[in-house]
Amino acid sequence: MTLEFNQVERYSTQEIYQAIGLMVGEAIIAEGDDWQTAILVAEIEDELSGLTYGRYTTKIEQEHQKSFSTGYHTYVLFNELRRRMKQPDQLAWNKATFRLAPDGPFECTFSYPDERAGVEVTGEVAGLDAIEYVPPPPPLAIPADLSSLSEVEIDGWFYKVVQDALKGEWSLALLRAEIESVNHGLILMRYRGPMEPGELAMDPAPDSVWDLSVELWRRAAQVGEPWSELTVQVTPDGGVRRITLYPESPVPAELTQATNAQLIDWLREMTEAMIDAPWVRAVAVGRFEEPPQRGGSAVFFHPESAPEAEWATLASGNHNRLFVELWRRWKARGKDWSELQFRLQPDGSYEFEGVLR
Repeated sequence: MTLEFNQVERYSTQEIYQAIGLMVGEAIIAEGDDWQTAILVAEIEDELSGLTYGRYTTKIEQEHQKSFSTGYHTYVLFNELRRRMKQPDQLAWNKATFRLAPDGPFECTFSYPDERAGVEVTGEVAGLDAIEYVPPPPPLAIPADLSSLSEVEIDGWFYKVVQDALKGEWSLALLRAEIESVNHGLILMRYRGPMEPGELAMDPAPDSVWDLSVELWRRAAQVGEPWSELTVQVTPDGGVRRITLYPESPVPAELTQATNAQLIDWLREMTEAMIDAPWVRAVAVGRFEEPPQRGGSAVFFHPESAPEAEWATLASGNHNRLFVELWRRWKARGKDWSELQFRLQPDGSYEFEGVLR
């Protein structure tokens, strides 16, 4: 079943559930497993933030859950269901749980912020038995000796790796590497789809992203300037832009002695650095739980090419640190924010908006 994901409002609710079920089946079968049960969860707080994730069990290991990949298309479909189900003067659901069996039966339940009872939808997904396992092609092989490459050539390999890994349409890929040593760190990959630019879809980062990033980190360490965070922005036309953060630059490790003006200047600098196109306004968002380290940050901007649209991009680790320090100072004055928004204009003017806990 093929849907036009930029026109999901055209399809019936039954067709949307059918498409969700087939996407679950295809994602699991792509792992090469003979599965027993599957659960797909969508958590959506508002029109701009949400996530989907999936778990399944196999017939051999029924007690052990495994993960399967969910793309931004699943988010699009659940968001459309959420829009249709919302009743006037009532909160929309914030969590949907879709359970599926290999022979087709499914049930979908919904949870609400006010904890009221939600509806349960049941039905049958047709065509699961027709999905065939197709072994994935081997990943793109990068050169064994990266030390002989120039940085321009390494950038070229970042582009090739992204192009090989992302099979669907994308308008921007974002690679992130946080490295402590050649053996310790993490990588991730997000991408902006053409139909939902306000959300960053998630795909596993290929191992070669780690190898290329480590090579750049190793070179920086050799001259005494090892960075702590690398963001690589890749465009479909081959453009590659690297944003490098260091433990003490541009934001120092110790923030408690900084003035409020310095914190705001750094927040402005980091927000502008993460934006990948000419823009007319931007917002960096910090969300906090107790303790604040459990929060997170996000960056959105409105591009000159489409001022009414809102595009998402990655926030830096420094965004988290700066927002937490601002949160700490405001809390000491009696204001405990659950969310703080830093609204920025290209001329450098700004304003804060917050949601009290």
